[in-house]
Amino acid sequence: MRKNQRIAIALAAVVAVAGITSIVLRHGGDATTAKEDRAQTVTPQLPDTAIVKAVQDANLRIDGLSATNVGGIVVLKGTADPAAAQQAAAVIHQLGFARVANLIVPRTAVDDDWMRREAEKRLASTRALDGCTLHVSCAKGILRVEGTSYSDMQAEVARNVLRRLGASEVQVQLTKL
Repeated sequence: MRKNQRIAIALAAVVAVAGITSIVLRHGGDATTAKEDRAQTVTPQLPDTAIVKAVQDANLRIDGLSATNVGGIVVLKGTADPAAAQQAAAVIHQLGFARVANLIVPRTAVDDDWMRREAEKRLASTRALDGCTLHVSCAKGILRVEGTSYSDMQAEVARNVLRRLGASEVQVQLTKL
């Protein structure tokens, strides 16, 4: 290493230490003030079950509803339409919580025809299912595959291929030849 490089590194280290020292000295009193401000903020002390019950009492249809109070922030999870998700957050605010992490996923309509066609395409392009006779149907997001196969392993392959489609349930009934 050259002498100029060593001098530059030493100079940078001195500047960094001086900057950090300056910040600590300048903001030394602010840390206690911030702690006092946080202590003055009062968050409700409600158990998670009481929070869930309050949302349910508001007659909101939210599937798989869960609420977790993490340091004064209520984390909401579930599946509902966007209006119900917003109303759930409003209920939490009415309970006195200032912050809500609304992770409620919007409910999407299931397109049974698309899901059936996509399942047929994926099953037809899976080489491990060659020789199988398959009939695919879909109703309300539930995929059903019936037909014949040469081994039990092919039924498991079909099930694994279809799970990746996002169906609410996959039913595979293949009889061995």
